[in-house]
Amino acid sequence: MTQLEAESPTVTSLALAESLEKWFGDPGTESNSLNFSSALELDERNELPAAGIDRLRRFGFNRFFVPEQLGGNLRAAEDILMLTRAIARRDMNVAVSESTQVWMMLAWIGGTPEQQAKHAATVLQGGVIPCLAYSEPEHGADLAANTFRATPDGGQYVLSGEKWPINRGRTSTHVVLLGTTGDETTPAKRQQSMFLVDRSTVLSGEVTGVPRVPTYGLRGCDISGVAFDEARVDSFARLGAEGEGLELALRGLLITRTFCTGLSLGTGDTMLRTVGDFLSERVLYDGPASEIPYVNESLASAYLSLLVAECESLVAMRGLHLYTEQFSIWGNLAKVQVARLVDFSAKALARTLGARYFMRAHEHVGTFQKMYRDSAVVSVFDGSEPVCMDSIALQLPALAKAHGHDRDEDWRPLYDLRAELPVFEPHRVSVFGRGRDATFASLPALIDRLAALTPTAGCDAERLATLRARAEGLWDELDALLARVQEARRTPADATATTSAKTTSPALIRVAEELSALHAKVAALGIWLFNRDHLGAFFADGVWLEAALAREQVHQYGTGDLDPAAARTLAAEMHRQRTAGEYFSLLTVRMAAPGAPEEGGTDTPASPPTAA
Repeated sequence: MTQLEAESPTVTSLALAESLEKWFGDPGTESNSLNFSSALELDERNELPAAGIDRLRRFGFNRFFVPEQLGGNLRAAEDILMLTRAIARRDMNVAVSESTQVWMMLAWIGGTPEQQAKHAATVLQGGVIPCLAYSEPEHGADLAANTFRATPDGGQYVLSGEKWPINRGRTSTHVVLLGTTGDETTPAKRQQSMFLVDRSTVLSGEVTGVPRVPTYGLRGCDISGVAFDEARVDSFARLGAEGEGLELALRGLLITRTFCTGLSLGTGDTMLRTVGDFLSERVLYDGPASEIPYVNESLASAYLSLLVAECESLVAMRGLHLYTEQFSIWGNLAKVQVARLVDFSAKALARTLGARYFMRAHEHVGTFQKMYRDSAVVSVFDGSEPVCMDSIALQLPALAKAHGHDRDEDWRPLYDLRAELPVFEPHRVSVFGRGRDATFASLPALIDRLAALTPTAGCDAERLATLRARAEGLWDELDALLARVQEARRTPADATATTSAKTTSPALIRVAEELSALHAKVAALGIWLFNRDHLGAFFADGVWLEAALAREQVHQYGTGDLDPAAARTLAAEMHRQRTAGEYFSLLTVRMAAPGAPEEGGTDTPASPPTAA
């Protein structure tokens, strides 16, 4: 099935994605529940894709958000990455509507054993639709300013206020929310508590939906709000201690932001595939349009960005198992950079597609414009890009202080996709990772490993020398960026020039942006070094890695940047995977065959499919 031989987490995650592919069938077949044509029509009518959602639920998608130790199927973070990738490539409305299951993660992070057992049993029964209700109309990302009240009263809480805009606000069964339990004497960071409210168990008062709001993308999703009017709930609904809400919220976001990468990979795949299919069949100037050098390079560059995005995503998923406490920086880096890689390519592909990019009908590759709109949401939700960048910037002094003091350790589990991983324990995630980042810490060892390689037929001495120079350049770049942190701290933003309490220096934000790009390059280098003996010649030869490391900011590229030979190599591999029905990936992941009906017809699986 794959080039991987061992029964590693990656092997079983890829098998799981292929199982879901068969379960859904070919999205190009209109008789299947989740297909491109219906997705477009429903999106035009602002309708939730009910048939696709029902199909996904009967796969047992909910089970993959409950840890194995609580009876579910959540075995590896890579499982969630691959499942969301398979759904998002078909329809983001389905992916975003149903992936709210991930918010039950707050119970695994901050709940008592009794709460975890109860919520796990409820999720496994099916039918649970959680929503994340942090934002308020007047406060947005400024969660500390929230005014939603959660008043303690006789062992219960009385909830009052409105949350907006949120996904699944009207149609949720469970609401994860922040409510103010403290008073004016309570420190600001300890004023709010976390609640997981089962709407069916509200003792008195009202919980009502707030009308949907029209959106740029995700037009079928329930982007709306929820209002509580003197709604009384049992204290069992509170997760964690009173006053611990903001900390719990941040810890949960660090995990869910990391999982967002699967959504970007899925939409990025479909956008590139749609453009590649269309331009390969379209004849212009006596040949396929895809053979025009400018077009060929554009497709090759977008493909390269997806490969780098996949490396960053895979390493982050493995990091969740190995270095969970370090995700206060890492989760933000992964979300921002993978979205940037896909979003930049989306704009480049739109230019390459020309007028068709502006057409919304299915027969005129309208799927592209839908994916273009839908994918843009990844950089917005679970903390927008500025919010993530601010979080990184605030931790840069700690990162600079820890730089160069990391322990020398075996980095194989982080990068070798054959390596086993410890159990994923989401409760270990920390709001402050003390400046540690395993990816950056591994860079000296990666440089040493690269230095020990010998040339091969596909990766000759000249390319190895180039890669070694590029890798050492990454270390120099990291040194220089962290030196700029010290410089920026000596010249902080002029707080007197603003009335805002948010005074993070733009210079630090800029460093955070450049670190995000650098982080993805190091991840790509690590994946290549530890897997080049078993992932095939294209991967091992390293043309793609050389091209990725040559980019100044790895998500940005311009016309003429790619060496013509590298462009041909990348485009050839992209077209091979396109025509072979495989994901655009460094691995082998088979899509549903062309014309394949959804597996099992309307039968419900006897048990949720698992990896073969």
